[in-house]
Amino acid sequence: MLFLTSEQIQSLKQTNISIDGEKTKERVQALWKAAKSAQKQEIRELADVVTATVYRIYNTGSISAKLAIAFAQVLNISPYYLIGEADEPGECAEADLLRLLEQQGYKKLLAEIVPAEAKPKRAYTRRKKADDTPIEEAAPVEEEHAPMSDEEIAQAVEEILADLPPEEPIEILPEESLQALLHALVIRAGASAAGAAEKLGQVQAILLT
Repeated sequence: MLFLTSEQIQSLKQTNISIDGEKTKERVQALWKAAKSAQKQEIRELADVVTATVYRIYNTGSISAKLAIAFAQVLNISPYYLIGEADEPGECAEADLLRLLEQQGYKKLLAEIVPAEAKPKRAYTRRKKADDTPIEEAAPVEEEHAPMSDEEIAQAVEEILADLPPEEPIEILPEESLQALLHALVIRAGASAAGAAEKLGQVQAILLT
């Protein structure tokens, strides 16, 4: 069974390949919430993204090839289910991975990972945008640099806290996660949430010492 390595997945473009944004939103959200912590971590590592990147799929309905393939490989579902083309989750079949790569124009990568005689046959119609621009030339998905909304921050905080094992020390959290936690605390304090102002004051005191 063919599986792409993390290096191969991370080499894919950050281009939206969803053909039905609403289906992509619903399916990614349901799959992510049902996934185990170890599976979520594996998806993040394969695609080299942070949790907030996944939440942006919830809000935009846009998903890149690298995230679609990372989800497909880890959760053993068809990438075509994630992009809204297939109606059933199916499984992560080698033929689907190869066909998706060919559809998105990754001929060089295909040549590296599979012999010519094993490449998928062209039993499909290449999907194009309305102006006939090939799909790989679409606007990039804003995976890392778009500002997070308050809702995204709250979701990210819940996810970070839920995924932390009891013995894992807080100091190993990545910088973006710490910023999200602090931002969420500021929002809660501004909304007069119980105990939030006191906790924020303690954090400020620690940072200023």
